[in-house]
Amino acid sequence: MIAQVLCLITVLEGIALLVVDFISFVYQKITVGIELCWSAFAVVLILLGAVPGLSDWSKTIPIEAVPAFLLISLAIIFSFFYLSCAISQLLRKNQELAMHVSLLNQENEIILQKLNEDSAKEGKE
Repeated sequence: MIAQVLCLITVLEGIALLVVDFISFVYQKITVGIELCWSAFAVVLILLGAVPGLSDWSKTIPIEAVPAFLLISLAIIFSFFYLSCAISQLLRKNQELAMHVSLLNQENEIILQKLNEDSAKEGKE
């Protein structure tokens, strides 16, 4: 009975992770590559709870440890998810800063060319 509850909660964790992952991707809080990894992990969680051959692991956990196991697994999964969202946002900001630096370098080159042309004209006069 407890093994079935553990499998059901594992499936629900996988579904919740899949939904949170998709919502984070829609609101651009996570990049595509990281989103795909989390989606694959969520599908693995769902399969581990739903497929009878893969859910034998739930019978090895003692009844007394089930609440602690669920709480710790949920905390670890969503803390890693939060960290990957933070990393994704930093990657996006880094890419945006690189684009700004490139535009500033291009603008700097244009200004230097104009200064060189102006100094060349003054030298001829």
